[in-house]
Amino acid sequence: MNGMEQNNGAPAGGMSNPKRSLFDQPRKVVSGIVFSGTIVGMVLISLVFSITLGFISAASDTPVGELQTTDVYKYFSYLLYQVVYVGVMLAFALIYKARPCEFGYRKVRARYFFIAIVLAFGLLFSLNWVNGWFVELLSLIGYTAPGDSTLPSVAGGGIVGVLFVVAVLPAFCEETIFRGIILDGVKDIGTVAACLLGGLLFSIFHQNPTQTIYQFICGAAFTLLAIRADSVIPTILVHFINNAVIIFDYRFEFLAKISAGGAIAVYAVSAVCLIASLVYLIFFDKKTNRKKEGAIKPFILPALVGIILCAVMWIANFATGMMG
Repeated sequence: MNGMEQNNGAPAGGMSNPKRSLFDQPRKVVSGIVFSGTIVGMVLISLVFSITLGFISAASDTPVGELQTTDVYKYFSYLLYQVVYVGVMLAFALIYKARPCEFGYRKVRARYFFIAIVLAFGLLFSLNWVNGWFVELLSLIGYTAPGDSTLPSVAGGGIVGVLFVVAVLPAFCEETIFRGIILDGVKDIGTVAACLLGGLLFSIFHQNPTQTIYQFICGAAFTLLAIRADSVIPTILVHFINNAVIIFDYRFEFLAKISAGGAIAVYAVSAVCLIASLVYLIFFDKKTNRKKEGAIKPFILPALVGIILCAVMWIANFATGMMG
């Protein structure tokens, strides 16, 4: 790849590395820059959006809180982040002349699509119980979870627009960045470490205290699937299914209509699907297993800005919940 080295060692002959420009970095460093760049972009565009909303509020004599309840605001709040993600991907492609395979888009064996569907079913329902338990645990220490949904209206044809901005775009963009660009740069830290790192980054990236455990497990599982498939395509599928089912349930409330016995059966089957898919990926599909070959430090240092920003916003959201 032009402008990026796949290793982090010194050149042959024992010579020290020459001073590098920002755009001439080892691949692992680039992954860290991409993570920080994504988070910084999200923060900046959020600030611009908030300032613009304030101007609109003053000009129209409409309270900000009222504007935030409109579908226009909700659509923009989702689309703005997608603009950042696409911008990061375009910058990566243009600066490093990256090909689709360097975004994680490689041929996939059919079985990984089946595994993705089984994994999605397993994560959705069994982890829903785990997430509910975690929210109850937080409530014991005085945390109040946000009540109102941030989804635009899903009535009538509105569900198509919501599916696009909440399921299609995030699945494509987030997976391309996390399980594509970033993961391809850190695979040499070992499979276990890469999965744990993927879970951590994905969890803090969403900055949602109530979904911390849920997002960590999803991030780690998605990372494992991407490593085993050697492609980001199955993780896009499982990510899309996860978000789409939540949207359909929000619209049709089919889970609320299931009897108590039916709900128990769904959760039981879901748990079996989750365990079965993870057991297969961990213990039986080990051809892509990688032992630790490189250090994580070259990634962490440039990613630190993004990690700190995410941690600060997570703490701020947690503090807001503690204040009710």
